Amino acid sequence: MSTPIIPISCDVQIPLSATEPVVADFSVGALRVAYVHQRDIKQLPANEWSVPCIYVLLTDDGSHQVYIGKANDARARLLRHRSEPKLAWTRAVVIKRDTTDGFNSAKVGYLEGCVAAEVRAIPDVTVVEGKHDQDKTLPLREQQSLDGFLPSILAALRLAGMDMHKKTDKPKPKAKETSQKQKTSTRRNKEFSGIIAAGYLHANDKLYLKTNAQIIEGTVTSLGTIRVADKEENSPSGAAKAALGGMAADGWNRWYVGDIHGPKLAVLRNEWRKMNRSE
Repeated sequence: MSTPIIPISCDVQIPLSATEPVVADFSVGALRVAYVHQRDIKQLPANEWSVPCIYVLLTDDGSHQVYIGKANDARARLLRHRSEPKLAWTRAVVIKRDTTDGFNSAKVGYLEGCVAAEVRAIPDVTVVEGKHDQDKTLPLREQQSLDGFLPSILAALRLAGMDMHKKTDKPKPKAKETSQKQKTSTRRNKEFSGIIAAGYLHANDKLYLKTNAQIIEGTVTSLGTIRVADKEENSPSGAAKAALGGMAADGWNRWYVGDIHGPKLAVLRNEWRKMNRSE
């Protein structure tokens, strides 16, 4: 019997002044999140928010565009974004570690890439700018520790009203046509099948995905799928979505091979790609 997923809780502080930021404190990971309108960035206390943070800029124009970034001085960076906007953003979600040592530049660099990868996996959301590859200067164990913050960070974005599971408004392709989304899915499935065929993975190998509440186990099947509970998925991201109860996720960076301290599937994919390029 699997352990039930525990909801992520936080303490939200809503000031009486409509121009001051709303602040949420997440107990898991000691994260502090500020929700602030573009016009009110100067209301962020400099003594609290001039520190390394990651941030997400949200639009309200129906474009579903977001900007994901990092900064060693979040307040100063957001003021620059206000005067030289990268997109028509109206609200910012600013995330820091509310501890004495806090995050450093390497840690926010790694988290920026992780969050960007997760958000790109959400249908119809466009990441206007952000890292395509996570900062890999941190030791593997520190990377794995930082991965534990992702569920709370994604919950913080959902609290901002971001739809984490959007449905496309585009018409379905005709029966004889193949949509770009289907082409991308097929390519990713071929990559996963290729990793198995090359011997990087085998049937019955175990995969592990960590959340704040539990570690979820998946199994590679002889058919080249991933079994999670009673479901079988063709792709790592599909299996991660099933494991997270329908929340879109970048499975290549969420599944670990062998045990929770093993390599990510993304590492095996990179090795497989290098091998194919050299042939």
